[in-house]
Amino acid sequence: MANETRKPVLHDHVAVKRKLVPSFLHKLGGKFSQYSWTRQLVPEAIWIGLLIDSCGYKSAWEHACALGKAAIAAMNGSECPPFVKFSTFAELSDYQKEATRSALDQASLMAIRQSLAPLAAIIPDHPLAFLGKADASPEQNARFPELLGEFYDRNSRAAVRSTALGYGLGLDQEKIHISSHLIDDLIVRFNVIEDYPETEESRQAAGAFRAAAPMLFMSANADDAGFESDAPWIAAFWDHISGFGPCLITDTLEDETTDSEDPFELFIFDFRNAVRADLRARLAAWPLDLNEIEVFEVVTALLCRQATLTMEMASSPGTWTPHVAPILLRAIADVFINLAWILKDPSPRARLYVEDGQGAIKLQIAHQKRALEAATDANEAGQLREMIEMWSDWLSAQRIEALVEVNLGSWSGLNTRRMAEEAGFLDFYNYVYQPFSSAVHSNWAHVSVFNTVHCQNPAHRWHRSAAIAATPIDPNWLHLASKYLSKTFAHFDDVYGFDLPNAAFDLVASQLSETTEENLS
Repeated sequence: MANETRKPVLHDHVAVKRKLVPSFLHKLGGKFSQYSWTRQLVPEAIWIGLLIDSCGYKSAWEHACALGKAAIAAMNGSECPPFVKFSTFAELSDYQKEATRSALDQASLMAIRQSLAPLAAIIPDHPLAFLGKADASPEQNARFPELLGEFYDRNSRAAVRSTALGYGLGLDQEKIHISSHLIDDLIVRFNVIEDYPETEESRQAAGAFRAAAPMLFMSANADDAGFESDAPWIAAFWDHISGFGPCLITDTLEDETTDSEDPFELFIFDFRNAVRADLRARLAAWPLDLNEIEVFEVVTALLCRQATLTMEMASSPGTWTPHVAPILLRAIADVFINLAWILKDPSPRARLYVEDGQGAIKLQIAHQKRALEAATDANEAGQLREMIEMWSDWLSAQRIEALVEVNLGSWSGLNTRRMAEEAGFLDFYNYVYQPFSSAVHSNWAHVSVFNTVHCQNPAHRWHRSAAIAATPIDPNWLHLASKYLSKTFAHFDDVYGFDLPNAAFDLVASQLSETTEENLS
């Protein structure tokens, strides 16, 4: 049998320079604009979700339609956008807002006021604040964060029904036009959507309504086939929501405790806790900005990564040798250069960093699926399935996998030297990153020194022979790690204008030498 040429993974993607681009995106020639359901659409659709949650779907439909008609009437024949997006109501003039309120029947006015009460408690000047204020019940206040959490999932019942109602508003206001042969199918979708997600028909209907979400809750830009800039309301929404209660997360930065009385072990525990304290100080000083959530996630993750590498190195004195320490220090240097480069232009560069990681996992999944096809061992196949499922869930929670590009080159589009140069740390690259790369890549400069010895027989031309160099534990390696951690924290502080302590480095500078001399000699 002739051997068939095995197709590469992701063979249906198009290679563009150092990227693998999904064929669908490639055919669009760069005119496909992606959007974030959570960041951009949730603030625009939340008013409908609150109305449905408070009044029920059918009553919410009636009240929302009444509001839309009142707003259109207030425009007095002027051209107007569909009143579906929450922010559209903010564009009304004061006269038009008063006219809308006056034209709205009392039942709808009171229902909308009460439905929006928990939102008004957090953001008093929301786009429909001109309708008047109502006091939220304790039940409404407790329900609002739950509803918001449901809304973040575009497949949730709350999000789907809100999108369907938004579509209905577009039809009712004659802003969406449907061909006559599609009307019957559309009626069926509206009739079954209340059953979502229990029936197959409702799930199919939900898919159609979800596909229309960008059209309903965003404004198209005819010039570049993309979307208009976000309305000011979106930034205002996230600014207020970020202050709505504390972050509810598992605390992984608590200090460690120990019963040890050994001076060296106590020093290590004190150092690890000092690293945590330095990290906590910076996280506390830097407020959460939900409008720049990728920047917040990437920067704080890299700070934590730097702290983790340093703490793990401190906990393993056996790594304080030329065999292992340069590998860890090179990783620490890599984190510093990446972070410093990102902080020069945080928003687009943090996004690049995230997208590169997503693409890497997409490629990994493709390779694992290929390995699964060839697997003959049941245990191996089971492990591969678990890995595929885990990483597929991780990826789909962030992006639609079919739209993810795979970057085969540097995540930033630059080599590390250029990144360091642009960030203003070329000397750090030359004197730290590059020398420690020898150990990472096990190049000749490293292995010839630490993994060979000269044969002493003159007849053998002083050739080198295999060896493992005996290297003593040297605390200076921990000193370097804490120094680079301090450099990372200090640069973060400089960028954001903080003046915060570096307790971990101070501890090393004052106690490391004395402690290790007494306990490692």
